[in-house]
Amino acid sequence: MKYVVSVSKTYKHRGLHRHRASTKKFWYIYYYDEEFVFHSEQVNYLEALYYKTQKRKKIQYVCTECSNLFVGLVKSSKEKIECPYCD
Repeated sequence: MKYVVSVSKTYKHRGLHRHRASTKKFWYIYYYDEEFVFHSEQVNYLEALYYKTQKRKKIQYVCTECSNLFVGLVKSSKEKIECPYCD
């Protein structure tokens, strides 16, 4: 499963931190996989529209029972997640 954190347009061949006049922009998604390794992938316009609705936020939580700090990837800040240390 992909946990999408960003969808943006960027230049494909941008060498030396600037783009050439002949380069074109493409849609990219930036996401975490199941092992929470960061990846990027080029997508088409329709996929970019879909992934924009699936974006997640990286929010830090503090457990009220064990007082441990942990990070969660959620779609909304109102979404409740369980503490991984209390289980």
